[in-house]
Amino acid sequence: MNLKILKLLVLLVLISITISCAENNNPEDSAVMPEDTTVVQIHGLLQVNGNRILDQHSAPVCFAGNSFFWSNDNWGGERYYKSEVVSWLKLDWKTTIVRAAMGVEDPGGYLDNKTANKNRVKTVVDAAIDEGLYVIIDWHSHHAEDNTNEAALFFQEMANLYGEYDNVIYELYNEPLDISWSNIIKPYAISIIATIRAIDPDNLIIVGTPEWSQRVDLAAADPITGYSNIAYTLHFYTVHHQQWLRDRASAALNDGIALFVTEWGSIGYSQIDSEANEWMTWCFDNKISHCNWAVNDKEEEWSILIPGASTSGGWSDDDLTDAGKLARNIIRNWPE
Repeated sequence: MNLKILKLLVLLVLISITISCAENNNPEDSAVMPEDTTVVQIHGLLQVNGNRILDQHSAPVCFAGNSFFWSNDNWGGERYYKSEVVSWLKLDWKTTIVRAAMGVEDPGGYLDNKTANKNRVKTVVDAAIDEGLYVIIDWHSHHAEDNTNEAALFFQEMANLYGEYDNVIYELYNEPLDISWSNIIKPYAISIIATIRAIDPDNLIIVGTPEWSQRVDLAAADPITGYSNIAYTLHFYTVHHQQWLRDRASAALNDGIALFVTEWGSIGYSQIDSEANEWMTWCFDNKISHCNWAVNDKEEEWSILIPGASTSGGWSDDDLTDAGKLARNIIRNWPE
């Protein structure tokens, strides 16, 4: 990407968000963060109310942060599951939320090596708690319904370990494929929610939606009832998903469900990203939190790091890809 184009795109994103922030600058909607207070200390337990996620002061909030790459053995991204990386993202990127994307059924994932993958997740969660960040524990699967018992045991353990912490958010299903919401995903989710709620009655739970977490309209038409504090996953990659998906997501919000962008990517393969500004403005206007994909140095344009970048943070601009530079500017300057 031409550097001038990248700088212009970043500037447009930040100008748009800043203007939106000024237009929505209601003291009831946000809190000023003292330098010596963490984001979780200020906002506390997150609670769904209608189509919004509110903080402990009943104010709508949205956070900007990073998703780690698949945790699988020998996939590369597992090398970044370190407390030092979480600390650097908070310090340098001003990240307020991170996502531990634990691979499940693919080679090297949880089903192949439970101890290593679980320990990587725990490292990120423990670091986020220490740093006062929100953290998503993500069952990063495309076929979660095939391993319901394993998912239940995993989330039972996570709820026992972390249910007392306001930092923790459970994501039950990363990206379901083109399968039925009402007949497959929803029953799976209800069974896992019941397992979590038997231990942790109140932390936020996020449920994936069909077609790679883009059919939020199907969840809106048949939402989960009987349990509180449930939101639904929306994923987008700007090279593939434009206004049509924003329109679908806006309709789902109007139907009354809360959304959470647990994963998004900019630029895409060899394309200049003109959609990031539209998506970030939409997220801010609708108070939708988001995590950028991904903390990794894999040779794809969605990775934030160039190949060989340090696995312990401390990155300079030269260590960042174009996608990484854009994501850092968005996250670092996200209005509080």
